[in-house]
Formats: sequence, C-alpha cells, structure tokens
Amino acid sequence: MESGLLHLHNFLRWVILFFLLLSLIQAFGKKAALQKTSLWLLIASHITLLIGLYQYFTGAFGFKYFQNNPVGEVMKNSLMRFWAVEHIAGMVIAIVLITIARGKAKKGIYGAASWLYLIALLVILAVVPWPFRELIGRPWFPGM
Repeated sequence: MESGLLHLHNFLRWVILFFLLLSLIQAFGKKAALQKTSLWLLIASHITLLIGLYQYFTGAFGFKYFQNNPVGEVMKNSLMRFWAVEHIAGMVIAIVLITIARGKAKKGIYGAASWLYLIALLVILAVVPWPFRELIGRPWFPGM
C-alpha cells in the first residue's frame, strides 16, 4: 500500500503542476476558464496533501526521523531535514497559497490570484525531490 500511495502522490505532483501552470496562464488571460481550472487544482492539491500527511506520519521518511533521532541531528543532516521539515513545510505553504488564490479567483481578484499561484509554483519547484538533486532526488516517474 505504501508503494501505491507513493506512486499516486508522485502522479498527482504532475497533475498539480499542470493545473497550476494552466491557472497561472488563465489568471493573466482567460479569466472565465480560471474557475474550473482552479477548482481542479484545489482538489488535486488537497488530495495530495492528505496522502502526503499520511506518508509523513506512517512512512519511513518524515516524522520517523524525529522519533529516532534528536532534533539537532535531524536538522544537521540535509537528507533527514529535507524529508522531516523542508518538504512538508514547503508543500503546506504552497497549498495554503493555492487555497487563498482560489478564493481570490472566485471573487474576481485575478491579479492577487496570479501572484499567489506564481509564489506557490516557485515553492513547489523548490521543495520537490527532483531527480537531479543530490541525495534526495527521486525518479521522474517512479514505478514506470
């Protein structure tokens, strides 16, 4: 089950990036289409958050590092710090920004929504374990 959830979590990363880029483009252009796109982005990001939180608290990475090591040791080790702090904190911040941007888009405040989507995109790109990152890199499409 853990492997399946990890694959689903990874697949939803691509769905989020697709809808986030589409929402960002639409916030600057086709405002009417933004309502549906931002809703799908919101749904995908919240499902991914729930799966990620489950993995964080039950998986081998994340909270287990704090249970098995002193906090100082976790914070000194870049691999443990990434999975225990940086990845989850960055993604929660990005999903909060996506949620706020969806509210702004619903109210017709497209300028603020576009900036929030842009910041969320930058945060997500910074804390995803891309394959080219040393130690923490994961495959583009694991399991395929």
